[in-house]
Amino acid sequence: MELSEVLLIGAAAGLATSLGGIIANYLPVNNEKCLETLLGFAGGIMIGLSLFQLMPEGYFFARGVVPAAAGFLTGIAVMALLSRFFHFGDNETKTLPQDYQKTGLFIGLAIALHNLPEGIAIGVGFAGGSGLGFMIAVAMMLHNVPEGIGVGAPLKKGGSSFGSILAVTTLTGLMTPLGAAVGWWFGHFSMMALGAAMGMAAGAMVYVALTKLLSAESYWNDLGAFCGILLTFIIA
Repeated sequence: MELSEVLLIGAAAGLATSLGGIIANYLPVNNEKCLETLLGFAGGIMIGLSLFQLMPEGYFFARGVVPAAAGFLTGIAVMALLSRFFHFGDNETKTLPQDYQKTGLFIGLAIALHNLPEGIAIGVGFAGGSGLGFMIAVAMMLHNVPEGIGVGAPLKKGGSSFGSILAVTTLTGLMTPLGAAVGWWFGHFSMMALGAAMGMAAGAMVYVALTKLLSAESYWNDLGAFCGILLTFIIA
């Protein structure tokens, strides 16, 4: 398969995040129960993807637990430093619109970090055979929709316009075709590096989920998290 076709398929998978952002724009996020459920759902998606997809794939590509584990710890450290540098608040202090906007952008950054190695996996899959590449791309497309909802919901709550939500979710999704191009060209160069990158994405997502999305002590937040983890288990 040609690189242009791999890029097109990677873009289709990544831009499913934009569809999630469009859906989030029409959800009743001003209802606290709905918002808590959506944030929990986004957190559950992140944890589920990390446990059921990113870490196992990282182990598989690196052929060892050390690169994936090192990447995981690095991802946590990077997101913790970014959180401290940009003063992202905890869920308990989110009372102002800009607090929700910061949370949405932070989630988008974590998902962008995740989309890059996932895009690389798509490129590697197509380098090894079209069947594997298509299977990975479809999986990416399915879970990118709820990821887009997870990014868009807090942005919507923070008062962001439809255009802003669409722009952020689209930029987040465009990391996937970029990764697909890298995987196509360099996928066979270092499988260990790919495994470490997947571990790093997993660490970043787990950090965001536990510190920003699942800290609300409510039934609706827990219900959303359960549904998100269950969905990723089914997709995986």
